[in-house]
Amino acid sequence: MQIEKIFIVVLIIINTNCNVNKERDLSYKQSIINFQKELINKEITGSNEIVIYKNDSLFYRHTENSNKEYDKKINNETIFALWSMSKVLTTIGMFILEEKNLVDFNDPVSKYIPSFSNLNCMRIKKQKNTNFEDGDNYCLNADKIYPCKNQMRVIDLMSHRSGFCTPENFYVDAVKADNLEELMEIISKQPLQYEPGTKYLYGVNQSILGRIIEVASNMQFGEFLDQFLFTPLGMNSTKFYLTKEDKENFQPLFLNTPSIKGFLQDGITSRGNILTYDQNDKTNLGAEGLVTTTSDFMNFCKMLVNNGVYEGKKIISQESIKTMTKKYSEGYPKEDRSYQNQLGYYMGLSVYVLENPNIMNQGAPKGIYGWSGLQYTEFWIDPKNSMFVIFMTRSQSYKGIQKDLIGTIYNKIN
Repeated sequence: MQIEKIFIVVLIIINTNCNVNKERDLSYKQSIINFQKELINKEITGSNEIVIYKNDSLFYRHTENSNKEYDKKINNETIFALWSMSKVLTTIGMFILEEKNLVDFNDPVSKYIPSFSNLNCMRIKKQKNTNFEDGDNYCLNADKIYPCKNQMRVIDLMSHRSGFCTPENFYVDAVKADNLEELMEIISKQPLQYEPGTKYLYGVNQSILGRIIEVASNMQFGEFLDQFLFTPLGMNSTKFYLTKEDKENFQPLFLNTPSIKGFLQDGITSRGNILTYDQNDKTNLGAEGLVTTTSDFMNFCKMLVNNGVYEGKKIISQESIKTMTKKYSEGYPKEDRSYQNQLGYYMGLSVYVLENPNIMNQGAPKGIYGWSGLQYTEFWIDPKNSMFVIFMTRSQSYKGIQKDLIGTIYNKIN
């Protein structure tokens, strides 16, 4: 009888704890749903989706649809434009090459792109607060142009320390160019804002890396990523183009700016950036050109959170991920061209890394790393909690979401 009583008490405790955990999870998930609804109600995004994957299982996946005219409901086939989140996939492509001993990150860029052997640099008047988000102040004007003293290395491109900004006509030139080789000839004439290797400046670096991948692998860039990254990861909808059928699943772009509000179906943004997603276009832009589905990108994140392994297949080594997340540049204000909304973060190779969680006070642990896209896509990997988070939408408005998103996710996760 005594044993039976103890057993009953234990069962009661277990059931009570299970109920408490269930209630806590429901409350937590509801707070995220409320956040997703708020983004729509405040006209920051249209329809949006959040995924939280923790300890090798799906913890949360929810789509909040706006149900507005000209928007589309998100489903498993919905395609999103990654924009700058493309940079991380290109960087992984570079690590695949490096592990095959086909490229050395300390190589001069001119070894792969001869037109980069005689680059010019700019001498610029000192200006305050000229970070990436300063619009017209992003690419600065020169007092003087002179032959660069430093040779640009591959690692300078990977760490955004090449000195390249995004030239004003870059996307127009990309549309006009027949391939990456031709585009490189054009942008090699663009004077660098700084001597290579001396300063952090976000720009078109990964689109240049795409050409390096072509030369080093003797493959077209998109084909290389497909063979060595997308196919092994089962990312069958991730690519640089849209077919006629794909366009039916392409999420409309929601714009809410001082000059325009509404949904657009094409690749033109409020900044005038153009991506045609033409299937015949061979000028694949590794800095911004990829499209994907949420499920595809989940596979990519599963690989990263599992130290480079996906379903038993090694894509890259754990050592490569450690190299990618090392500090290559300080954050703002030590690097004055870095991001003012990411205090406490440093810059790795195409990823931010949280170094001091107390500064932003978002509840996130030290060491999370990830990146964002121009149209408000977000992802990060959380090694401490064996977790990743993906946010998918297609939007540009007056207010970014990264800070609030991270704070919402970690509000009750631990």
